[in-house]
Amino acid sequence: MKEITLTINDQQVKGREGDTVLEICQANGIDVPTLCHLEGLSDVGACRMCVVEIEGERRPVPSCTYPTRDGLVVKTHTEELEKYRRQILELIFTERNHFCMFCEQSGDCELQKLAYRYQMDNVRYPYTFPSLPVDPLSDYLVIDHNRCILCGRCIRACSEIAANYTLDFSRRGWRTLVSADLEQPVGESSCTSCGACVQACPTGAIFSKLSLYKGSTSDCQQITTVCSACGVGCELNVLVKDNNIVRIEAPRLTELRGPLCSMGRFELLLETRPRVTSPLVRGKQGKLEECTWDKAAEVIAGRVSGLKDGFAGIMSARLPNETLSLFYKFIREVIGSDSIDTLGGRSYRIIAEGVSQLQNGGKGLDIECPIEEILDADCILIAGADPKKTHPIIGTLVQRAVSQKGAKLIVVDSSQDVFPLWTDLWLKPVAGSEGVLLNGLAKIIIDKGLVAREKVTAEPVQSLSQYKTGEVNRATGIERESLELAAEMYGQAKRGVIIYGEGLVQRNDPSIVTSLLNLADLTGNQAGGRLRVISLKPAANSRGGWELGLAAGEIKRDGLKGLYLLLGDEQEDEELLDWLKGIDFLVVHASYHSPATAIADVVLPSPIWAEREGKYMSMDGRLLELKRVLQPKDGLLQDQEILIELSKKLGHELRPS
Repeated sequence: MKEITLTINDQQVKGREGDTVLEICQANGIDVPTLCHLEGLSDVGACRMCVVEIEGERRPVPSCTYPTRDGLVVKTHTEELEKYRRQILELIFTERNHFCMFCEQSGDCELQKLAYRYQMDNVRYPYTFPSLPVDPLSDYLVIDHNRCILCGRCIRACSEIAANYTLDFSRRGWRTLVSADLEQPVGESSCTSCGACVQACPTGAIFSKLSLYKGSTSDCQQITTVCSACGVGCELNVLVKDNNIVRIEAPRLTELRGPLCSMGRFELLLETRPRVTSPLVRGKQGKLEECTWDKAAEVIAGRVSGLKDGFAGIMSARLPNETLSLFYKFIREVIGSDSIDTLGGRSYRIIAEGVSQLQNGGKGLDIECPIEEILDADCILIAGADPKKTHPIIGTLVQRAVSQKGAKLIVVDSSQDVFPLWTDLWLKPVAGSEGVLLNGLAKIIIDKGLVAREKVTAEPVQSLSQYKTGEVNRATGIERESLELAAEMYGQAKRGVIIYGEGLVQRNDPSIVTSLLNLADLTGNQAGGRLRVISLKPAANSRGGWELGLAAGEIKRDGLKGLYLLLGDEQEDEELLDWLKGIDFLVVHASYHSPATAIADVVLPSPIWAEREGKYMSMDGRLLELKRVLQPKDGLLQDQEILIELSKKLGHELRPS
């Protein structure tokens, strides 16, 4: 953009043509008070706190919506402006109930801070506010309309950041409210409880039930760490007081990777399972009994010393790289067994095999693109995945691409349309026929001449000749018109992105993954040498564990006598639990009591996500740092410390990498 020169408060400053006066003031360190403005959201000029005087204008104008031009002369803090702002504040206070001593947000309220700034110790106008409803029916959120200043920040956050469009203004005049859908209670609306509105609200109008009266920001220590809920790798700003978490916020709410979902903002605080606080050993009566660390280590050492190949180790991929790596060494070097896997290891082996079968060879997981590509996509194909449930931020990016950028959306799923309000085309193949469908789409793309020029003579083009549209129609149950439409939508896209997940991977057919990659490769959908394809990994640090080589081989269950399950704070599924019931000697290393610990021979306590530290790798390959948020209770060792002590009992000196 062209650089321009402005005069602000008798000083010349530089800016960019097209920026607003407020943006240039902020860029040059000139403070202008705001209420309805939030960096990263569109501006509407609703509150009028940011008004400035501009030479040539008849009256003060809101700086947040006034575009700059070269030579503009601006005043931001004249006596007249300060009187005007004070008057606006007084009027805001009279319109609704803003008695700070009763408000949960007191101490963190932007309106309150402005009142102090302008020394508003009295109001010259009569209080006219009505009694408005309070909506407490959401699991996590409360909307108190009596404290709302109608700035619209929550509405813009809901539409522009969460892309959910749940909130909007309803009614008129003094009855105006921020409502969910058609004035439904938030808990019964389309709200996804991402909490963007809570963080965007400048007053106490929208707040979290989980953080109610636990402490203000100034009372808390703030620690930036990584969310362990899924593999997206969102950053968390955790507010801690007296070794308790007060609330979780997004460090950069309006940035691409900034928003949080309900899992990261709220559900991490909702754990109700009882903690494992000391080692447990199954006694002579068949019951688990508390014991010392030495006793637990002696029992483990006595039982595993002779097992070796009959002993295996499985670890949760919610743990940091350092713990995963040390556990790998413990099983290999100390126990002497090659039977090691992660809980999501089968998914890795399917994906890795599918990548390796791609023409000209794959690049492992590095063949996939960063998640930023979703927001720039003009067509998105989602196959066997429900991002809104498993990786909600990915779901948000998809909805933003569709609603804000006009991207076309194709869903391939045999049972449900995972984006029913956003999907342009839902392909519902017969279960198990997804590979035929994908190859059929590739064949139509070839026939319509939509293949990238350099791929016209490639081997995959000839190998797809058998997938004629009629045969694909019979095998998948999808009409010819829908097949051709899907092929055209994706084939004509310049920045098409494919997202796939466990629904496809659980077919245990690597060729389906190869077909997805081949589809992207044929159409030239690449970015920076990577295909615009994203696989939704099953756990927070799945890729970190996979990159360390911890899921290279499947554990052979025949002849298995013992198992060490490093579960951490992950919940076991029914399939795993059924398998565990057949193990002769089971060690479960976990944070919480669960059905798995109930059948274990030895239970070892593990820290929770907030008590760990180390490195994580996001699903798209970024290395992230997990910081310790809470100090563990006295006597609770870190996972690595436990593994080192166990190795000593078994006559080895195990050292971290």
